[in-house]
Amino acid sequence: MKGFLTKWHPAVLVIVAGTLFTRAAFFMTMPFLAIYLYSEKGIEPATVGLIIGISALTGTFGGFFGGYLSDRIGRLPVMTAAIFTWSAVFVGFAIADQVWHFFLLNMLNGLCRSWFEPISRALLADVTTKENRLRVFNARYFAINVGAAIGPVVGTQLGTTSSTKAFYITALAYLLYALLIVFTLKGSSSELEAGEERKFSMKSAILVLSKDKVLAFFLIGNTIVMMAQSQMDTTLAQYIGNAPQFENGVKLFAYLVVTNAVTVLLLQFPVTNYVKRFQPMNALRFGSVAFSLALLGFGLSTSWIFLVISMIFLTVGEIIVFVMSDVLLDDLAPDHMRGTYFGAMSFRSIGFSAGPWIGGLLLSTFGFEHGFYVFGCLALISLLSLPFFQYGESIRITLADQQSVST
Repeated sequence: MKGFLTKWHPAVLVIVAGTLFTRAAFFMTMPFLAIYLYSEKGIEPATVGLIIGISALTGTFGGFFGGYLSDRIGRLPVMTAAIFTWSAVFVGFAIADQVWHFFLLNMLNGLCRSWFEPISRALLADVTTKENRLRVFNARYFAINVGAAIGPVVGTQLGTTSSTKAFYITALAYLLYALLIVFTLKGSSSELEAGEERKFSMKSAILVLSKDKVLAFFLIGNTIVMMAQSQMDTTLAQYIGNAPQFENGVKLFAYLVVTNAVTVLLLQFPVTNYVKRFQPMNALRFGSVAFSLALLGFGLSTSWIFLVISMIFLTVGEIIVFVMSDVLLDDLAPDHMRGTYFGAMSFRSIGFSAGPWIGGLLLSTFGFEHGFYVFGCLALISLLSLPFFQYGESIRITLADQQSVST
């Protein structure tokens, strides 16, 4: 194991370790934000959905620009600016009191995330050989879910839904991660900086992306899938926390988040090893079906055991979608535009933005007593992604056949 780790670039070790540390802190607070806003601040579900969704909306366009900027001036300057700002945002959550405060802070939260996350993945691809990239992406995703297994339990003990101290702890964690990046990777900055071959215009970047039909269908399908995945921290959180059929809803939701993380730790590598035999677009279709089954299960569940089973289905879909999306983008992206392509994936955040609002409207319409109607509608929405992944795969096969004939 030690010999294996020494083969990794220092940037990989820093990002994977920092991801574990900060995600543990992140999951102490953000999964409970919807419950906190509804229970402590008295904000209605539809407005809570808008607040949660606004971060994805800003991330939609911010991620593309951040990825483009990282291709122009280098990964590290953009990453460090984003994560220092991110730390300040969590302090803001701790002292915010008005609805517009939470809107503004979650906008900044989404912007920081859309800059830091895609760029960090692009950086991992930059410093890793192609044959090892799936392993590195898996390691990062594994670290996320170790943090996700720890964070909710700690958050529940700290009383995240009624206390603000967890926000300060999260802010400190991100500040320490920022300092780790600055001081540890300073010596590698020249190696990680954008080269002259990356100096292309915003116009040319948009032109390349607009002509990539496979990318277009992937992004549309992924956007729809993200409407389903976004329900976990918003609609599901509010539903479990307030539905009359569930006792101790906040604690139950925390255990569901832990179930999500532990399932990833147990199943990530078996599931990934199984689905990598399929074309990425086909694997994404499996993920979409798993999301739909999970959402339907949440709506039908009346006891914790069925909620846990549904969460396992959702987690399998999450594993497939998140890991295989990175693999597909890495295959599609030219080397000099990797940051731009990974940044373009932030356009799927439209789904993260619309999903919580749609879920909030469904909760406001049907109420907490009628989960089947709420989650049944959301399950149907998730299935709408299937034809887009199918079209994208068909175009990809056609292009590959044309290329093989021409060569």
